[in-house]
Amino acid sequence: MFGEPLVNFTSVEGKRLFRGAMDQGNTESFFKLMGNFSSQSSPTLGGLSSLAMVLNALEIDPQQRWKGNWRWYSDELLHTCSSKEEVSRRGMSFDEFHCLAQSHCDVDSRRATLTTYRDFVHDLQAVTASGSNQIMVVNYSRSRLGQRGQQNGHFSPIGGYNSVENRALIMDVARGQYPSVWVDAKLLYEAMFEKEQDILGKSRGYFVLRAPTHLQQRTTTTRSTACLKCSRQCLKSLSATRTEVSQII
Repeated sequence: MFGEPLVNFTSVEGKRLFRGAMDQGNTESFFKLMGNFSSQSSPTLGGLSSLAMVLNALEIDPQQRWKGNWRWYSDELLHTCSSKEEVSRRGMSFDEFHCLAQSHCDVDSRRATLTTYRDFVHDLQAVTASGSNQIMVVNYSRSRLGQRGQQNGHFSPIGGYNSVENRALIMDVARGQYPSVWVDAKLLYEAMFEKEQDILGKSRGYFVLRAPTHLQQRTTTTRSTACLKCSRQCLKSLSATRTEVSQII
């Protein structure tokens, strides 16, 4: 149905697909991401590493120093409502990624079950088109793509799209184990339908991220709003939200 499921980016076929995407003007994301590429530091930090790479690619100021005088995003500078130990143990959920991302940038989240395939392809074309100021991160099932070694979901950004052959380029942040690959867009869409292993069991999906317009206001007002709908339902965020609601009432 899909032909060869995955095509290694550095293979002869992978290079041919990339040249085609370049000719079509759909590799804008690749060059932004490649100059800021970083591999995840542990098997469960795909979400944090993907977000850090995208924030750097969008040239967003982290408003804090990383090392020395360098102002740079890395996964250790990104903090979720959950503890580092918990994130290291079980990774991030779809909602948790959204909650953290919107504290640093503008983000549109799309659950696969609430998004048509046609809309997904439209977004693929839009974020990879020449002059685009957006980057897409996908949250999908590795096993659905035929990749072994990781049973649960994974996060990685999209670097390009070959519309003629309907292939999307996944720039895999687990570089130590998985290469970047071209995958059929329909297969990738279906791989996002796998349910998360959390209390709500919703589908996975994708995110479209952009540099924020008002970062100062965003960091102080959005996190508690996201926690109201977060499937992780961590006690820390719920407690903070209830306190704020009671004060409003």
